[in-house]
Amino acid sequence: MIKVNPVINSIAAMLHRADPRKKASGSLSRILTQLDMLDLPYDEGVNTNRRRDVTRHVSIGIWLIPIGANQTASSADPSLAKPAVTCDLRRQGIGVLVSEEQTASSFLVAVCDLDESWRFFLTELRHQTPRPGSWFHLGLDVLKIVEPEGLQMSRFRNRLQSK
Repeated sequence: MIKVNPVINSIAAMLHRADPRKKASGSLSRILTQLDMLDLPYDEGVNTNRRRDVTRHVSIGIWLIPIGANQTASSADPSLAKPAVTCDLRRQGIGVLVSEEQTASSFLVAVCDLDESWRFFLTELRHQTPRPGSWFHLGLDVLKIVEPEGLQMSRFRNRLQSK
């Protein structure tokens, strides 16, 4: 019988840490796949590799929660969430259109999947480009998935109801 050695297990765990970017990328990819499946006709074949790394111009409503320079994701205030719309999505990032210039360099992005379950992604601002009509295009790099605490989720739900 093989015995498990706790020292070897802890060393192996350090060498094979989960990659938070890869996990967030996979979660965002699942949401994109759900959206792709809505557009597929019933009799059309399914693509063999659905997680390809191409930009998709998908418009979905999201919420941006700014994170201050001296804050962490767990201390972000969801009552400050502002509605936004995506203009392009890819596994590593999200392009977002907002109506006013943003001062934060990090955001929690709340995305609702088709099961009406909210997913929160910690993102970092890569660029902020002015667009015609007083819009701004934000390029956000997805860093990891964030699970809000109970109070944060309660504040977020209150913000949704007050829209």
